[in-house]
Amino acid sequence: MDEFRKSRDDAVFEALIELTRPQLVMRVRQKLRTLDSSFDPNEILQDSIINIYRYPSNFAASRPGAFAAWSTTIVDNAIRRQLRQRRVGVPIALRPSEVLEQVVCGSSSAPDDLASDHEEGVRTAAAFSLLLQLYQAAFTLLSAIEREVLTWVEVDGLRYADIALRAHKRPEAIKMVVFRARRRIYERMAEWLMLGLRRRPVAAA
Repeated sequence: MDEFRKSRDDAVFEALIELTRPQLVMRVRQKLRTLDSSFDPNEILQDSIINIYRYPSNFAASRPGAFAAWSTTIVDNAIRRQLRQRRVGVPIALRPSEVLEQVVCGSSSAPDDLASDHEEGVRTAAAFSLLLQLYQAAFTLLSAIEREVLTWVEVDGLRYADIALRAHKRPEAIKMVVFRARRRIYERMAEWLMLGLRRRPVAAA
């Protein structure tokens, strides 16, 4: 995981998931044992894998078992989003507070560092509206099928199996469309953010 955090190499990520998938599957099943059996463990797993891909910068490999603790938090967040979605009937994206929780669970910061961590969290939350605007702009650049499938998942809250029936595709193919669409969105957002940083005026010395 730390190698992917440093390189953001997709090949490294695929190797990571191949290596850790049995552990992630086991954690998802353990968490779902006490919940409604209608939860789809594959959806929880896919959501968790996507958020591992989205937030590698929040991972800190400074202690043994760091990935186990961090990925367990991501699984917990994925399940909580499913529970909230069922209560309100609308798909819910990862909240800034959940991102920050993953930062805390993935790091070994001393208590004296909590104040600076909190300040960073406030800045992250303040930038969240900008990220939403960038997300919308990047969404419009996806292909028609990617926009349609992603809307079915994130707006209509449809399950992958139901989408597969609509699109006459296998559920695994739908999951891949969603994964690639989300990855393209985040790559475009990262590109725009980097471009914005390069264009910022340099402060006078």
